[in-house]
Amino acid sequence: MRPPGKWGLLALISTAAVAADQWTKYLAVARLTRALEGAGAQTLLERIRAFYGLRHLEGMALDPYVVWGPVWRMSYVENPGAAWSLFRGMAESSRQLFFGAITVAAVIFIVHYYRKLGPGQRTLQLALASVFSGALGNFVDRLARGYVIDFIEWHWWNRPDLRWPTFNVADSLIVVGVALLVLHPAPRPGGQGEPAGNKTASTDV
Repeated sequence: MRPPGKWGLLALISTAAVAADQWTKYLAVARLTRALEGAGAQTLLERIRAFYGLRHLEGMALDPYVVWGPVWRMSYVENPGAAWSLFRGMAESSRQLFFGAITVAAVIFIVHYYRKLGPGQRTLQLALASVFSGALGNFVDRLARGYVIDFIEWHWWNRPDLRWPTFNVADSLIVVGVALLVLHPAPRPGGQGEPAGNKTASTDV
């Protein structure tokens, strides 16, 4: 079976990743809050409609679910800002405009960079596809609610007060993609380390 071209790879990864991100956020609302039961949502369609329609559910959050006591639990959190709750103090309209502009700019940059990659630069394709997918996943949240749902909480050994900021699958995709870009930077045109066959070809189908 022929592997997908770079645009097929981007479509495949982004579709699967955004679906996984949204599904896990749905599970966070369904299992870490009382919101869906409170809304009387019974069928899957009703529950999905409520998932995208309900807002500000922290008051209905349940106790955190412990995955592994010393370091890992699931906890429902709403983050209107960026990582580490940056910019959460901004007015909602300004914050939405700011993050919308940042996301659009990031998507344009990623697509521009991505189209220049040759068919042999699979690691860079995966890295950019991961960042692209993570940005889209959180952007869907902001469009639907004005904030991002976070639920994965890691803390120091038996010290919940010493913890990494709560995050989600989209955040993880962005971190993995950026790490791959740092560890595997794009070669300069004509320089050493450029994959064979990429001297003249800059795109594939």
